[in-house]
Amino acid sequence: MSTAFATLQASLLAAIVATPSLAGGRVSVNRMRPIPAGQDTAIVLRLEAAEGHEFVIDSIDWNSTYVVECYARGSAGADPESAVDTLLLDTWARLAALDFSQIGAAVTVDPKIQWQYDETDTPIVCAVIHLSAQHTTTSASLAPRS
Repeated sequence: MSTAFATLQASLLAAIVATPSLAGGRVSVNRMRPIPAGQDTAIVLRLEAAEGHEFVIDSIDWNSTYVVECYARGSAGADPESAVDTLLLDTWARLAALDFSQIGAAVTVDPKIQWQYDETDTPIVCAVIHLSAQHTTTSASLAPRS
């Protein structure tokens, strides 16, 4: 049995990798080096934080934050932000259409995107989308409450 956090992350991953594929199918969970040399785009899904805020009859209500990092490699001398624009647009649309009511979670795309820049051999940009998930677990095992 998995925790509610792992179950929810697996459901998010399944939605992101659904056809048509984003980032050429290069979607990872918690990967530390998300965009190796020779790849232009990648997506990484991470669990960032979880905060329980109410105990009710052997249950905990949680607000969990997941991030979806959209990576793109730009061309030398060009604005790196333009390299990630299409991937960001497609990923946002995919996430905005999610419905997790069947697994007992309410997932919302937060109206917040952070851009991060790095320049190694070529410029790399990462647009980070934040997701909030409200869900309930049992207090004794952290299993999803059905």
